[in-house]
Amino acid sequence: MKNATIDAYGTLRAQTGQVIVRDSDKHREVSLVQANRLSARVVVAEPFSETGLAVLREHGIEIVSCVGKSRDELCEALARADGLIVRSETRVDRELLAAGPHLAVVARAGVGVDAIDVAAATDAGIVVLNTPGANTIAATELTFALLLALVRRIPDAVASTRAGRWERKALVGTELAGKTLGVVGLGRIGGAVAARAAAFGMRVVGWDPFISGARADALGAKLVALEELLGESDIVTLHVPLTRQTVGMIDAGKLALMKPTAYLINSARGGAVDEAALLAALDGGKIAGAALDVVEQEPPRPGSTGSRLHRHPSVIATPHLGGSTHEALERIATELARDLASVLIGGTAAGAVNAPVPDGPDGELLRPFVDLAHRLGRLYPQLAEAAALPLFAIALEGQIARLDSAPLVNAFLTGLLQATTDRRVSIVNARAIADELGIRVDVHGEARRGPFASVLRVTGGATTLAGTIGASGPRIVEVDGFEMDAIPSGSLLLTRHPDVPGMIGKVGTILGEAQINISTMQVSRENAGGDAIMVLATDRPADSATLERLRAVPGVRSVTSLTLE
Repeated sequence: MKNATIDAYGTLRAQTGQVIVRDSDKHREVSLVQANRLSARVVVAEPFSETGLAVLREHGIEIVSCVGKSRDELCEALARADGLIVRSETRVDRELLAAGPHLAVVARAGVGVDAIDVAAATDAGIVVLNTPGANTIAATELTFALLLALVRRIPDAVASTRAGRWERKALVGTELAGKTLGVVGLGRIGGAVAARAAAFGMRVVGWDPFISGARADALGAKLVALEELLGESDIVTLHVPLTRQTVGMIDAGKLALMKPTAYLINSARGGAVDEAALLAALDGGKIAGAALDVVEQEPPRPGSTGSRLHRHPSVIATPHLGGSTHEALERIATELARDLASVLIGGTAAGAVNAPVPDGPDGELLRPFVDLAHRLGRLYPQLAEAAALPLFAIALEGQIARLDSAPLVNAFLTGLLQATTDRRVSIVNARAIADELGIRVDVHGEARRGPFASVLRVTGGATTLAGTIGASGPRIVEVDGFEMDAIPSGSLLLTRHPDVPGMIGKVGTILGEAQINISTMQVSRENAGGDAIMVLATDRPADSATLERLRAVPGVRSVTSLTLE
């Protein structure tokens, strides 16, 4: 870093105008950015589960409801907001984002972010969150509900019975067993649909240019070209995001490839289907029918193509119910609220749309290490004794050596920069700010060289930090070559001293006299009588007077107070 120095407290600070404030009892230092976030405010624009609201309140976040209010009222509320929660109806464009000069995060309670200008949010350093996995089961089950209702003509049968008729012969359906299901998009939901189709005795073919043949094989699907899928399938189901590549992907030409007895199901994104072409195909008998949970404009305007599709006799339509189960809504609310709170206190998020996020088969292994990397970034400037930020090296040891390092680097830089600059740093813009400030991070993989399956090791100058993930969460296993087992959270004290008798007792006595309780203690030494360090976790931070008493103990070379929220 080109303009960073050590301040009077021995902590690295950037010379960019950062203000250091102290809380009322002067027990700890808090950066100005962190202090502001201690009383964060989140605007809720659309209905959101009380479970999620409770999670936000537990983090001390103030909630402002704009449910049912006008766009002008929403803009007014955003003037003093740190976060915004939306569902699918609020259009989050540059104008709305500009109304929130303090916005740090926009959270979408659901999967798609079509209504959010992600590029504009990224330009402003705003994290965009969604909950990509929370509604997987609900959306998968709705797909099969639509599929079965379509081939067994359930809506027609219900309407007929309610009208007092008994029309068995006119309502003969089709079985799924032995039929070919074409799954367009084998991501979370498409993959779950493919896996469950086997239980119905279906043959599954899939199209997805972003997955491997091995992944398709594991799902029981055969990867084929899209044109081949459309021509072979008795039922085609769409599970793709809405991108420039997928808008209108099922057009007149693609529909013409389908069997006249085939059905189309779309519970993904409305814009993926050319609605005029679908209407024409249905009217002309080119396909047997369609089931639609989504349309391009929701709700469709009267007389529009979407509205005409909803009323078509060969169409079953539902009002975007993919994630609308009690269980899914609770999962969405809880996961989103936790992610949002994490971002507002400067942390990482599992559902960040516009930042590197571990996903796919390796995501479960990597995600805990992303949190660890962020904690190591927070710890480094509190421990470093250099006068400027050096070149950093991150070593991925063991199982994580083969995984994507981008989320780890991003998380480390986020934690590091939040403690060393007054800029608003998030997982969205951390790498760009690091590049601007000349901070470099080299990453390399290494074979396992210790007792842990995976280790994340950060080296900068003379300071080295290493951690792993244990059964109870992240652990610090090494500081500057000294082995230990410490939990990187809360208030910590690190002392450096010679390995002589009585040192532990002296430190413990001073903390006891200050009414500071020690929850855990780790002591590590090079060899008997050599250098040693001690890491103590305390119930509250030590005040400045207690720190001075500790530093005055004969033989104590340094005492560092560490804080991790």
